[in-house]
Amino acid sequence: MRRRSCRDFAESRSAYVDGYLGENERQALLAHLSDCATCREEVAALQRLRSLLTDTGRQAGVLPADLTSRLAAIAEADDDPDQSRTVRLRTVSLAGMAVLLVLITGVGYLAAPPERDGIADPTAAVRADFSNAVSQLPLTSPAVAAALAADPRRLGAGDTDPDTDIDPDPTMTGPALDRQRIVELLQRAEWASARVSYSGIQRVIAPRDDRTSAADVSIDFAPTTGSRVVVRSLTGTAVIGGTLPTPAASRIAANDLISALAARFRLTGDSGGTVLGRPVIRVQAWQRDPALTQPESVWWIDSATGLVLRQQLYDQTGRLVLAARYTRLAIEPAGPSSPTVRNLLAGPTPAALLTRPTTTATFTTASAGELSHQGWFCQAELAGMQLVRLRADAPAEPGVLHMVYTDGLSTVSVFERRGRLTDPPSASAWDPTLAAYRADAMVNTATWQSGTDVFTVATDGPTGLRDKVVAALPHDPDAGRTTMGRIRAGWSRVLHALG
Repeated sequence: MRRRSCRDFAESRSAYVDGYLGENERQALLAHLSDCATCREEVAALQRLRSLLTDTGRQAGVLPADLTSRLAAIAEADDDPDQSRTVRLRTVSLAGMAVLLVLITGVGYLAAPPERDGIADPTAAVRADFSNAVSQLPLTSPAVAAALAADPRRLGAGDTDPDTDIDPDPTMTGPALDRQRIVELLQRAEWASARVSYSGIQRVIAPRDDRTSAADVSIDFAPTTGSRVVVRSLTGTAVIGGTLPTPAASRIAANDLISALAARFRLTGDSGGTVLGRPVIRVQAWQRDPALTQPESVWWIDSATGLVLRQQLYDQTGRLVLAARYTRLAIEPAGPSSPTVRNLLAGPTPAALLTRPTTTATFTTASAGELSHQGWFCQAELAGMQLVRLRADAPAEPGVLHMVYTDGLSTVSVFERRGRLTDPPSASAWDPTLAAYRADAMVNTATWQSGTDVFTVATDGPTGLRDKVVAALPHDPDAGRTTMGRIRAGWSRVLHALG
């Protein structure tokens, strides 16, 4: 194993002085200090500097007592006038440099942004905001969006449970469709999702390596009121419920995304199948690699109304990532008095309600450059995906930035929070390869500390997509709460203000 150098311990020395170093790294640093006089001297200097800048020495111009004594001793060291003059000049120069050092470090320390509150577990808020974003994307059912908001620990069944099996794909007997007709069908499906009233039950399944998340979602949609939904486990336990707004109220650039989907993927289509006794048209989206034998996404679209009755998403290995299909469906002017809706939405009260997203302040995607200049990691493209939505928890000096990226099939949300992760997120495990806490469920997430920020990535797409996005984001040392980190942050703030 390579012996760690002094440079390797640069951040650890400051964290050690401030008391924020983990035990394993602390032991490694102490072992290094036992053999390295240079690093011991730097730790001692950092301790004096911290003492000066914190509770015992914030008055401007105050010097450490040991430095003051040393300067006085030098001034009285020799009675020779010429030598004394030289010593005094050196003393004044040294004292001036010390005062300048105090002023520079003091300004940085006091100008640093205030420490944010600790973040115990951001994943519940992430699911709520991610669900809200997905519900506003074309071709995504509100039932799927609602299932993504549910706590995965309350959903699911084992991989061998037959109730999670996907029905065989409908047999398609009709002719193939040309590209223009396929794009028209996708645009019609987007239009229908916001304008056709319906009620039904949709089963949503997300197979993963260690467990399968599954839910039955009762839904009643009307264009004027949005979607009333109840998410239940396969055992019938009501997990979450509430209302999602109609997509027409805040649709995310639907036509642009469908055009981008058509440009990025090879689209095929055919007719002649049925779902729940209704004639459907199948549309498939393929990666352009001709060697692939499995599409990345498949939609079965109702021929009469344009509603998507069934959809399936795969990763590049052909493995199923997410599936949603109606097990019951009534296309009608549904409302609270409808017997069908009463049967679907009746039953035990859900354990939780769909929560309002925390990021409600809207920025245009054109603001990405300015937010990046302000210190946020905000890019117009990330891991080959397009930024389509940008929100925060406040319009001025936000504490959370929510960036939504999509390639037309999968959606990725990146949450950047000012603050410190105090505990591992629920139902997550540390992945040393990702350098993040990961959870593989209905929503695949990853959370980690980077500098003074906490990042969380959430996606309904494959775990490989999540991992690719995580690798493209910062993983800076957690040095923001140390003295030197605070000084750097303060001067960064000062220089930006002067900028």
